[in-house]
Amino acid sequence: MFKAPAATRLTGYSSFFADAHWWLFCFLILALKFLLLGLDPLPQLFMGDSGSYLLTAVSGWIPPDRSFLYGYVIRWSSLGTGSLTSLLILQAFLATVTAILVALICRCIFGLTSGLSYLFGVLCSLDPLQLVWERYVMTETVSLFFYAFALFFSFLYLKHQRLWQLAIVEILSVFALGFRMSYLLVAQISVVLLPLIAFFPEIHAAFRKHSFPLSKASGLKSAGLHLAFSVLFMFLLQHGYRQLNGRLAGREPALLHNTGVSVLTTWAPILKPTDSPDPRLSELIARGNEFRLNDVWSRDGQLYSPGGLARRWRQIEPNDVVSNQVAKQTALNALLRRPLDVVSLGAKTFLHYWNLKHIRRQAKLELGKMGNNWSKKEKWNLATYFHLTPPSARQAKTNTLSQRYFLRSQPYYYIVLLSPLVCVGLIFFLTEGYVFLLCLHSWILFGTITILSKDASVRYLQPMSLLTILIFAALVKAVIDRRSQPTPIGIHDRQPVDSPPIQEKEA
Repeated sequence: MFKAPAATRLTGYSSFFADAHWWLFCFLILALKFLLLGLDPLPQLFMGDSGSYLLTAVSGWIPPDRSFLYGYVIRWSSLGTGSLTSLLILQAFLATVTAILVALICRCIFGLTSGLSYLFGVLCSLDPLQLVWERYVMTETVSLFFYAFALFFSFLYLKHQRLWQLAIVEILSVFALGFRMSYLLVAQISVVLLPLIAFFPEIHAAFRKHSFPLSKASGLKSAGLHLAFSVLFMFLLQHGYRQLNGRLAGREPALLHNTGVSVLTTWAPILKPTDSPDPRLSELIARGNEFRLNDVWSRDGQLYSPGGLARRWRQIEPNDVVSNQVAKQTALNALLRRPLDVVSLGAKTFLHYWNLKHIRRQAKLELGKMGNNWSKKEKWNLATYFHLTPPSARQAKTNTLSQRYFLRSQPYYYIVLLSPLVCVGLIFFLTEGYVFLLCLHSWILFGTITILSKDASVRYLQPMSLLTILIFAALVKAVIDRRSQPTPIGIHDRQPVDSPPIQEKEA
């Protein structure tokens, strides 16, 4: 069922790199990125995410609800220079590599022509959902770089089925979630499904008949070996990450130390007192009408507001380990007992993306244009270490080049939002393994931005935007393949064979 494209078999990596236009393309993408950086060179901040990362950079503090690696990137790139411009230069370079990887995937995996591959690479470099965050002290650009590399090696693994490629995929995936935890489900689900997709022909052939020839048994054995290696290696990598995070934070090992409370507030409207194993939290949930617990659009406030569910629960149980553990168990009970209610919450979040006024306001909020004042501690840190001052009222209302581009690209948001549906349709035209992998990733990320998110957020679409470009590249590949197939000639389409002329009889 899954097969490598014919063009991929004919086009080797060496011939691609030997193409003079390839190196010219790489240079042009690099020049384009740094030209845009020159036109829009100011670092931008979105408090408190940016403030959290900057605090990690200057003090080593580990945030309980955000990935910590980005703070060390700021420390290594900008603390010595005293300027965040060096961070923006690093992010522009990483974004260049991401765009080049897209072209490489289109050419060497999908089998598109060089010209089309370069076109999709340029589109990636100009993607508004990527370009704007290259100016921000946010994890989006760095995490997407590792995710793009993980995708590239995932495609290579589907093609060659080598264990070292699978190992690199999982290492890169852990780095991606180390910068942005929204990649966690992609990493964990791919652990199981990536080897199964790679060995699907062998698995399908083995179970199609009751007899098991030696070749089929060997294929099943390889699939089992790769699956066992994948699960064990990812377990070790995530265990190491947990240990490192716990040691740096001076706390117990964990991917994040606030996961339970965060998920609890995400699913707050469907909670019932019987979900909690702790009677104190049960009583708090029963009094939810006092703080709008059932309001779908107050979930963000349930996590951060002083009168929200999270703050109230921590006042009752000040021990962070216990409060987070009870919150996690309560959320899990709600999911197991009422999964359709959780899906319903995700559907409401999805529908909220279609509230154009809300999305416009949310985009401005995430750009730091609304209600984003700096605290005194953040002002001190920024002034001391990075020579930045809070923007004036006039500066706060003025959009930069990349911000204007981002806000005017609102129709593109909905192309990205609907791209998983396009990928489902693509399965009927292309049966290569990379299409199933694209579909898997796009739907996992779609579930992350709906079921595991408190509100519709444009910023959450950024990793899906990369997949959207690849999905449409695969769609172009399907159209080209369909047009290049020879049209069978029917019996009525055949040209009549001229019959020999009838000779007249001599008189």
